[in-house]
Amino acid sequence: MPSSPDHRFGVLVWRRGLPEPVARLGLAQEPLLHAAVTEALARAHGDGNNPIGHGQLLHVETPGPRGTVARHVAVVLADAEGEVALLRPADEAAALFDMVASVPFAFAILNMFLTNPYQAITVADHEGLMRYISPVHEKFFGLAPGTAAGRRAEDVIPNSRLPHVVRSGRAEIGDLQQLGPGVSRIVNRMPVYEGGAVVGAVGQVSFSGVEALNRMQQRLNQLHDEVQHYKRELSQLRGGTPTAQMVGASAPMQRLAREIDAVARLDVPVLILGESGSGKELVAQALHARGRDAQAPLVSLNLAALPATLIESELFGYEAGAFTGGRRQGQPGKLEQAEGGTLFLDEVADIPMEIQVKLLRVLEDRQVQRLGAHSGRQVNFRIVAATHRDLRGLIDSGRFRLDLFYRLSGVVLHVPALRQRLEDIPALVQRFAQSFCERNGIALPRIAPGVMPYLARQAWPGNVRQLRQRVEEALVFCDGHLLDVDNFARHEDPLAGARPLAVAVAVAEADMPSTGAVAPLKDQERNAILDAIARCGGNKKLAAQELGISRSYLYKVLGAASPG
Repeated sequence: MPSSPDHRFGVLVWRRGLPEPVARLGLAQEPLLHAAVTEALARAHGDGNNPIGHGQLLHVETPGPRGTVARHVAVVLADAEGEVALLRPADEAAALFDMVASVPFAFAILNMFLTNPYQAITVADHEGLMRYISPVHEKFFGLAPGTAAGRRAEDVIPNSRLPHVVRSGRAEIGDLQQLGPGVSRIVNRMPVYEGGAVVGAVGQVSFSGVEALNRMQQRLNQLHDEVQHYKRELSQLRGGTPTAQMVGASAPMQRLAREIDAVARLDVPVLILGESGSGKELVAQALHARGRDAQAPLVSLNLAALPATLIESELFGYEAGAFTGGRRQGQPGKLEQAEGGTLFLDEVADIPMEIQVKLLRVLEDRQVQRLGAHSGRQVNFRIVAATHRDLRGLIDSGRFRLDLFYRLSGVVLHVPALRQRLEDIPALVQRFAQSFCERNGIALPRIAPGVMPYLARQAWPGNVRQLRQRVEEALVFCDGHLLDVDNFARHEDPLAGARPLAVAVAVAEADMPSTGAVAPLKDQERNAILDAIARCGGNKKLAAQELGISRSYLYKVLGAASPG
């Protein structure tokens, strides 16, 4: 029988005790290949006392055209009558042949894969029609055995993407597929190639491990938040206010620092109250940084920055397919991402009433349920909330739940407004100026003596945030050498500025009612000083600087003034 280059397999048959094979078929008819197999078989026998095991693999090589090497694999099957060698080229195309030929229980293994209760297999052809579905999957969908064959894959399995994989020729690994209300499975989808063309697709569906995947996803989200946290810290260390480091040595700030230290390591909810721009988020960062585990995630959510329709999904997360436009695999919410760490809810007074109920339930039983899910999962975190709104007024008007307020306000911290800590302005200005200059690669200018008194006279409705903006704007228009009052007063009345005591006295006289009587000069001075102290938020040192007098003279006037 002549050999043919199209032969992909060969067979050699020996009878026990005969030196030459009794049959040569296919590739085995090639003289060089026949000789190589016979030699390899002889080496395997050794001295003749080493019988060939059933299913042993032999690797043989023969010279190919133009100096190449042709590699083949022979699977040797033996019994008492003789031996049979099954030949094939050493490529990947016949891996199934090797397994079936060399493993006596190969069909049991294949059957195990097809009937595994934890892993289901689905097969679609090049037209997207279902050709096979594992029994466990048939049972899950309530299908009679074999009834899925020939039907469209989408009609058998909701959201099936096997036809898409057939069309694209690209695998989809580790996808989370929604198979029903509250039922998710991990799916791998792979195209099947034959002769260089896609002939179908296979889906592997895992019926276990979804919770482990969710935990891994949750941990990845935590790590992402930690990375973002450290990136912010690094950025701030390079050119901004260091995280959790509050600036100021005034009495209100010292009291706040002591309160933060007292509560930071305790497992109690904290409510931070203060005007907009006063530094409530910085207090939350300090609470977390000084807490029991500063390496745990700090997850922040500004409720005033989100539309009401998104707050619920951001807080609680959602399952795959919960709503149009969401991520295909679903997403954990901030409550889950804060696992083991701190959840900071900024502007908590802006949370809608219907979501207040759900948040209260989470704080009570520590169970969070994603949108579209039918069961909750345990979470453990510390909650810190903040607002500049009047919560008492919102509660009285029915716009904020009293029971939620009690849940949030285990400890209440008050952040002082800037006008209550005017003596901290020099340190704040220095810090903001240094940060701005380092961030922009410019030299730090000298600050003129009149800048601090000028800034202390401002109202600062935007508090520290507004001060920082004004400092950075002034630095933009500074000449690079001296930061002066003029750089701050670009948009103000040019006559506004420090008033020496004589001017202040003249103004006080002009403001007095005309009774014909003239107040004593000392009383006028005292009234001018009291007005300046009031404008400076009670800071006598700044009042003296504003009036152009020494602090000792200020105290002298106040002490010498007549009673009453």
